[in-house]
Amino acid sequence: MKVLITESGDFSPKAITELQKHFEVIQRDFISQEELMQNLSDIDIIFIRLRFKFTKELLQKAPQLKYILTATTGLDHIDVDYFESTGGKIISLKGEVDFLGSIPSTAEHTWTLLLALLKKLPTAFDDVKSGNWNRDIFKGNNLSGKKIGILGLGRVGKQVAHFAEAFAMEVAYFDIIKQSNKYKCFNNPGEMFGWADILSIHIPYTNENGNFVNEGLLQKCQPNAIIINTSRGNVWDENVLVSLLKNGKIKGIATDVLQNEFEKETISQNPLVLLANQKYNIIITPHIAGATRESMALTEDFIVDKFIATIK
Repeated sequence: MKVLITESGDFSPKAITELQKHFEVIQRDFISQEELMQNLSDIDIIFIRLRFKFTKELLQKAPQLKYILTATTGLDHIDVDYFESTGGKIISLKGEVDFLGSIPSTAEHTWTLLLALLKKLPTAFDDVKSGNWNRDIFKGNNLSGKKIGILGLGRVGKQVAHFAEAFAMEVAYFDIIKQSNKYKCFNNPGEMFGWADILSIHIPYTNENGNFVNEGLLQKCQPNAIIINTSRGNVWDENVLVSLLKNGKIKGIATDVLQNEFEKETISQNPLVLLANQKYNIIITPHIAGATRESMALTEDFIVDKFIATIK
């Protein structure tokens, strides 16, 4: 059986070696969706990252495909219903709570975004590169004593909360399941959105969570609030965020994700990207929160081991 690795750059050597014990392994680094679609006809197993969206149209080009391996918890880059309807199986990190508790990259990136936004680092650096030294216009804020509200106290949410303690912050959360007696728990998200200085989003994208962070919630934010999203772009309403920031109803936005981020040709017209280009207080990174060399290698090794155990 043939295994195709669609994004082979810096792929875990250990994972490749293990796969080669059982399968013919093809390593490629496809540039376009079209190129990928032309190379799927005889592939049985595919190991993917996040460059491509595995739509029904694409999957129909892979009639022999039996398994999709993805070192992610979210599956919105795959048409799961269609693939499973054909008898295909997906091997992912979804539900692997114990293992994922050892992976810090998304929580670390959340704090990178939070600190950069609160301390105005990107704009201050750009200003210095222009030959200026305007100390007074880039005054930031302390974290100590600030209130951080965490939407979704799962694996990443708990790590973010733990880091917040090191900064002497007041931590609260909203989750559909009570997760901890250690932190303040809100019974509804609206109360937390009105309470927090900083809001950090860590809920998965599901049909129920589409635009969960909607106008009703966002209108409750304090004018000094900043909002961080390292979850998925489809869990919040980007247009409402743009309106609030333009009108001074919130202070800043930092995100690692965008709605429709798999449609690369639309990125430049995304409302958050357009606003960032108008010099508003926005930081956007290209879905790199989990993309550290260490974490990617660990998760790829885990997925391969899980897959081999599944088929034995």
